[in-house]
Amino acid sequence: MKKGLLLFSSLLILSACALALPSYSGLRGLNRTVDAKPIGAGEFSVALFSFLGLSDDTRSAMISGEAVDVTDTEYNGTWFITTAFGLGDKFEIAGRLSYVWNCLSRESVEGRQNLSGGENDNDDGFSEAGLYLKYGTNPGSGNLWVGLMPWANFSIYDGGNSPFVINANEYDGIWQPGQPMFEMRRPMIGTDLSAGIDLLLSYDLHPVVWHTNLGYHYFKQNFQFTDYRYGTGDTVAVDMDVEDPVFHLAMGLEYPMKGLTLFAEAEWRHFMKRDYEAGDEEDYDDMIIIQPGLRFPVYGCFAVDVVGGFSIDNFDPDWSDLGHHAYQAGMDPTNGYRANFAPFPEGYYPTWGVGVNLMYSSDLVEGPEHAVMSGTVTDSYSNEPIEAVVAFPGAAVGSATSDAETGFYSAEIPEGSVNVSVTSPGYVDGTATVQAVAGQDFSRNFALDPIKNVTGTITDIETGMGIAGKVTFDDGMPVSANASSSGAYGIYVPEGQWTLTASANGYLPVSVNIEVMYGEAKVVDFQLESVAVEEGQVLSFDNIYFDFNSATIKRESYGVLDEVVAILCANPNAQIQIAGHTDSDGDESYNQTLSENRAKAVYDYLVSNGVASGRLSTVGYGESQPVVPNNSSANKALNRRIEFVVLSNR
Repeated sequence: MKKGLLLFSSLLILSACALALPSYSGLRGLNRTVDAKPIGAGEFSVALFSFLGLSDDTRSAMISGEAVDVTDTEYNGTWFITTAFGLGDKFEIAGRLSYVWNCLSRESVEGRQNLSGGENDNDDGFSEAGLYLKYGTNPGSGNLWVGLMPWANFSIYDGGNSPFVINANEYDGIWQPGQPMFEMRRPMIGTDLSAGIDLLLSYDLHPVVWHTNLGYHYFKQNFQFTDYRYGTGDTVAVDMDVEDPVFHLAMGLEYPMKGLTLFAEAEWRHFMKRDYEAGDEEDYDDMIIIQPGLRFPVYGCFAVDVVGGFSIDNFDPDWSDLGHHAYQAGMDPTNGYRANFAPFPEGYYPTWGVGVNLMYSSDLVEGPEHAVMSGTVTDSYSNEPIEAVVAFPGAAVGSATSDAETGFYSAEIPEGSVNVSVTSPGYVDGTATVQAVAGQDFSRNFALDPIKNVTGTITDIETGMGIAGKVTFDDGMPVSANASSSGAYGIYVPEGQWTLTASANGYLPVSVNIEVMYGEAKVVDFQLESVAVEEGQVLSFDNIYFDFNSATIKRESYGVLDEVVAILCANPNAQIQIAGHTDSDGDESYNQTLSENRAKAVYDYLVSNGVASGRLSTVGYGESQPVVPNNSSANKALNRRIEFVVLSNR
């Protein structure tokens, strides 16, 4: 986990903060996606957006009584002029003026008349004015921002003299000369009214930022025209309103780097009432555009976007002719039928397009006066993330709260020396002093120690003096606390039943079973018995028994050997020689071999019970080193022994 946190911190250092720049609405965001975070109190922005698109569309024309497929090319341009202002820390307001240009370039086909006197038909003008409001908040001061964006657009241009249909050379679908056809991806027809509300979500994953806009949009268009049934002279006056509720979803992903932000967006519009399907399993009620781009600052206060886009849809020109195809076929379509074939408000996205945006934001004028400090807060005992308040005493900046699920926090702090305080219930406060450099973001992680709820002392059982030992317990992995030279210790023990063990060099360990209740503080004292050994000391045991004429250790000797294990563990630096001795009964050579095998059997027992093999060596002396004469049964028993010689203890 520590390696993961290190990698995470490295990414934070390499990344930078996203620029607080406007979207197509004028509110802070990318292009098609609005950031839930407002621009900031008193800050403002202005921007000029441009997007040029190109689309090839196949249409049907009646030329000399024959149906001919022609491929026309649509060019369109969109320009937005926006401005926004921060109304406090949570509100932002923006205005937008839209200018559009359409051009239909007709394929030149023999017998096809170009009504406008050429192959290209153009129209342009200011189309809409809009007002946008955003409320954004940071619940819990984490890395998630949530917002609402109500908005409304009003038509300021009706597309010229578009409410007329004429026919020439039996080519259906051409409208008033000088005007593009309705059957364009984006016809020049103003929307009477559009409004909506979007839910905004922005999640800062550091360094990546994810934005989601989910909304309900409403559009209203009015169509007044005379439809002609060519070849008969029949006409019908059409006057109808078309209302379109639209489900809107936009998502954006941005990756800020030093001097550059990479981003990608996707926008989906689903027209909820356009459910007509002609039986060919094709419907035309959805449109999607994918738009990647990059953003970079210039001259400190300005920034530039360069974007590209391509659409995913099932556009068919026949679906934008207001039902003219049915009337021409001799039917009498209702307004409801015609509404299914009304041009979509704001039109389909172009097949592909490119855009360049120039933006100004007031908070970039002087350059950044702060740095972003971010990182994680974890439990030093479990390494798990915790929720904590990261405050900056003495600095004119608010505190941040780390996320309970990830431990992540982020805060903007002023440049210079800044004091940091990290607090969380149940933990010892963490403090630090950091040096912040304006515009240079950095990472700082904190690991808070749980408050010690078990305290006490470790003392020598004979002298009562304090011992600098340690107290341990096993919670899946050993956890320990060191005692001071006075013997005082403190340790955090989770709620539940545990076995605490006190140990120290030269002392036998002592274990105690305890139960810890939530919020309870306990005092547990330990008294240890000294078993320190010195170089040259010989520990002799005559009650380590073996089977007759064998090196197999009898079970009743295990307790003695376990005591030896404890002594050796209490003296972890001691090097020990295990020496085997016998009495004089039997052959001298046999006794020599027997003593060596018995020393090896003891060696194996000690190693199997946790004594490092590198600390042990063996030797057999047979009957050569009796401690008393072998002249009685009692003396012979004393000579049959195992000795432990302390070679060193450093």
